[in-house]
Amino acid sequence: MTEHECAMANYDSELNEAFLSDLNQGSSEQEAAVVNLIAGETLLLRCRHNSISPLRWLKDSRSPEGKQIRDEIYHVSHCYLLIDMVMMEHNGTYSCLSSVDNRTKSIHVQVLEHGFVNVQLKEMNQVSALARESLCLQAEVNAYPEPRCHWVTPRGRVACSAPSRYRASRIFRHCKPDPGEYQLTVENNEMSITRNMTVCVVDTPAVAIALTKDNIQCSANGTSLNVTWRYCQMSTKCHEDALWHGMMPQTMQKSKLEDFCQQSHFTSVSLSELEDNIIVKCCANSTFSSPQCSATITLKKHPSVITQMIVILFILLLLIFLIVLNIMIKNKKPRYESQIQVLQIVGPLDNDYIYINFKEFSYNLELEFPRENLKLGKELGSGAFGKVVKATAYGLSQPGVSMQVAVKMLKDKHHPVEREALMSELKMLVHIGRHVNIVNLLGACTESGPIYLIFQYCCNGDLLNYLKNHREQFQKSLSDMFDLKRFRYLFQTELTFREREGSFNSTYIPMSPMLFRDTQEPSRASIHGGINEELDSLEELHILTYHDLLSFAFQVAKGMEFLSSQNCIHRDLAARNVLVTQEKFVKIGDFGLARDIENDDNYVVRGNARLPVKWMAPESLLQGVYTKQSDTWSYGILLWEIFSLGVTPYPGMKVDQKFYMLIEGGFQMEQPYYASDSMYAIMRLCWALTPQDRPHFSKLVAVLETQLEDSENQLYINTGEKALSQSIYQNADVLPAHRRPNREDEKVAENVSRETEVPPGPASIPTELTPLNEG
Repeated sequence: MTEHECAMANYDSELNEAFLSDLNQGSSEQEAAVVNLIAGETLLLRCRHNSISPLRWLKDSRSPEGKQIRDEIYHVSHCYLLIDMVMMEHNGTYSCLSSVDNRTKSIHVQVLEHGFVNVQLKEMNQVSALARESLCLQAEVNAYPEPRCHWVTPRGRVACSAPSRYRASRIFRHCKPDPGEYQLTVENNEMSITRNMTVCVVDTPAVAIALTKDNIQCSANGTSLNVTWRYCQMSTKCHEDALWHGMMPQTMQKSKLEDFCQQSHFTSVSLSELEDNIIVKCCANSTFSSPQCSATITLKKHPSVITQMIVILFILLLLIFLIVLNIMIKNKKPRYESQIQVLQIVGPLDNDYIYINFKEFSYNLELEFPRENLKLGKELGSGAFGKVVKATAYGLSQPGVSMQVAVKMLKDKHHPVEREALMSELKMLVHIGRHVNIVNLLGACTESGPIYLIFQYCCNGDLLNYLKNHREQFQKSLSDMFDLKRFRYLFQTELTFREREGSFNSTYIPMSPMLFRDTQEPSRASIHGGINEELDSLEELHILTYHDLLSFAFQVAKGMEFLSSQNCIHRDLAARNVLVTQEKFVKIGDFGLARDIENDDNYVVRGNARLPVKWMAPESLLQGVYTKQSDTWSYGILLWEIFSLGVTPYPGMKVDQKFYMLIEGGFQMEQPYYASDSMYAIMRLCWALTPQDRPHFSKLVAVLETQLEDSENQLYINTGEKALSQSIYQNADVLPAHRRPNREDEKVAENVSRETEVPPGPASIPTELTPLNEG
């Protein structure tokens, strides 16, 4: 290699590109006709000729500034022009000239003060269904410095593939696009440009015409349609296009269909404005297909028997079509929506409301969690639309620490509307905030892949199965299980838990990125380290007491009080939708996405939906009205589940027309086996037929808090010396045959009755309950 060749090779490695002109070839698409540089950069031009010929570079017929280096290798001549730092005065046309055969080739050098990006594309792309597979979205980009780009498609973000070059431009393509809206973002170190594109797949228009008593109606579906009416006298045979005459329609309506770019056109003409014995046709013209027409014959004054038969046959076919369409609509899978909804009151009554649509709400990207720090595990639940899986999150609470979480997601094959609904649910959860008795949102993954909602993981499952699995371990009190020394430790623990429950009064915790990382619940053992052994032994024994049932009821009421304060309604409050964590904390969840209601006997087909009938208030069941008071009714059913240790409500009763009549008539279940009289009085208040007569959750929290305090005071009494001679902890009367009202029951019933009168209980239909019998 010669000295000049080595020098040029060094420049090539530093500049990455030498702009080449080959005198032996014509202009090609790969050769740049214009060279763009920013002031201060280095320009290197190279000229080549396949002969021994002196070459030189000229600018405007004069020798340009810079260093020209010539060499000859294997009968090929080269000439380099090097300018270390280009300035504005170096703008111009540079030509390479051969002294032997006078061949020349020119290239224009443009020195810029800063970089630029220019994008040329076709914004509206319409293609027929047959040509869809061969369609490629194309953008011509002229930019300096080197541009980067990506597409945003209906399926997500996609990086641009390697471009092809055309002169000084780059051609970026995205082939086989789905119908919908697209964005192309092109950027370099200087600027960024985003352009929008749409893809519409059009097909042959579908046209249908119908004859009614007063008019002729025409409906057409398609893209970019022009619907027209024409008529012809029957006596002319109508074989020539000139015999058809246009007419103006009486009505013209347009509406969008679910398919992108598709529209539905509806138009009609009045029979009173038409002549006798004519043929009428409705035509739809589209850019990508031939005109499609549908015709009918009208004989206004003297209709023939054949015409009458045709009309009757058409009506029968239309009825069959409507019946089939109605069946298809009923069998169509409903769209996914979150079970929890936020209300906006729009009238003077509580049932004058609308659901808030969170589609247009903004999403705080600070809540985003790195997808690579999430390791998905086994599936916890699956439904028609999605599933919930157990996962391990690394660095969610604090750097370097992993924790167990539950991840909510859509199934692989889902509709874009369902993805939009899950995104709206994420925004709604951010809007609602956090509470200790709600399954709280910890973070989300929304970018570069499927949407993941990250929730707290509740290790003990749902409350319904927890109650069923611990029936054999139920004790009236813990005094039957421990001696006096252990009972004193337990009393200290209960007082600590009572202090912690007092802190629940401040329930609303605003959403913030830092709070998303704080997922630890208060721990009894962390407050009183000296009782760790006692708590561990209790957890191993899985002891369940009446005080625990009271605590479950109180915690659910606190969670619902918080949701009510945020104008939220749950619409499916039941023990199966309440989760249990360590140390008997309970949290209200939303299983609208991952519960298999198709195979769940608790969800009964009613109309075109599956509903939890036995948990629904009369106004929700019969009128479709959901309010905070309807959640109060469901809470009363949940109390019945808790104090029967998981027995299905209305045991032995089928959900049929007779059941609906009983509920509408004021029928109420009998007192559950493990409930006190005062607790049953609370249930009956929740089941008041008039929604306004049901207590608010704030009132229920106050009453249950009183019962918890009385339960703890009784626990303290039983730890005294008199407890040594007693064998039963008198927390509550739990046997139905021996229920006797005590002072605390009378006090609670009196407090609740001040606000609402207890509705009379059922007398006509007894419901016998036996322990652990689910009917």
